Amino acid sequence: MSKVFVFFLIISFNVHAKLLDKIAGVINDKVFTLSEIERVKKTINIRKEIAPFIYKGTKYSNSDILNILHRNFVIKDRLAELGFVISDDAVESRIKETEKGLRLNRKELLLFLKSKGISFNEYFELIREAMEYSVFQRRIIGPLVTITDQELKNFYYTANSNNKALSFKYKVLDFSIAKNKVPKEDLKRLPEILLKYKKTGNLPQIYSDLDTNDLGTLSDEDLPKDLSALLKKTNENTFSKLYIKNGVIHSFYITKKDLAESSDFLAKKNMIYNQIFINRSAKISDNWFSREILNYYTLNNL
Repeated sequence: MSKVFVFFLIISFNVHAKLLDKIAGVINDKVFTLSEIERVKKTINIRKEIAPFIYKGTKYSNSDILNILHRNFVIKDRLAELGFVISDDAVESRIKETEKGLRLNRKELLLFLKSKGISFNEYFELIREAMEYSVFQRRIIGPLVTITDQELKNFYYTANSNNKALSFKYKVLDFSIAKNKVPKEDLKRLPEILLKYKKTGNLPQIYSDLDTNDLGTLSDEDLPKDLSALLKKTNENTFSKLYIKNGVIHSFYITKKDLAESSDFLAKKNMIYNQIFINRSAKISDNWFSREILNYYTLNNL
């Protein structure tokens, strides 16, 4: 359907007030009516149960629903271009798996859907959309998400910083300078100054007396409690908060940080990865849609 035809269709609606439904929005040749939008809103709770990654909000306006429908259209279109089409047979197979997992027959499933206020046809298409979204995340968004092992460790360290049972080994560089050589206004941002110095090699002249010492490998059990607590809260490849002792300011740069006993980290590694992936992929998906939608003719008539 051409853009010109779409515009004539909309104009025709505005002229003929006897039409029973309202055109709520358009994307390319797909027209969404107000009754479709309202139907989605009416069945939003079951949709959130079946496709939580698509319907992940708490409240939905008509424009929010239309935006989701536009995104579903774009996903289907882009997957088709890549040769990924979710067939009716694939959807039926997924539904049968669900029935088997829930120990329901088709009649019982239909009764369940009826109790939730959704028809089988709506459920069928919702399953298709959920499957398409899964392929979209895996094939299109997944390759755009980079998560390093260090990020996984940093996440774990932060979440378990108060766990006294954790013991670490560190490779540490000690950057130190007499306290009276540091202007008071620079105290809070000294680690930031040092990080810039480490990256660029540039250091303000007032810090010319800065000393750097390689402390080698240190273990928590070999450190004073206050210093151990400080290093536990410092991530790899970052500077610690200031440690002041005997008139000397220290900021420790950790080049390596490892758990002395890492079995708990390894057990939680996949869960941490998934959590970071969900948060990061959501932002990447939003940016991707913002760019991709420009390739489509869209209309919000709400």
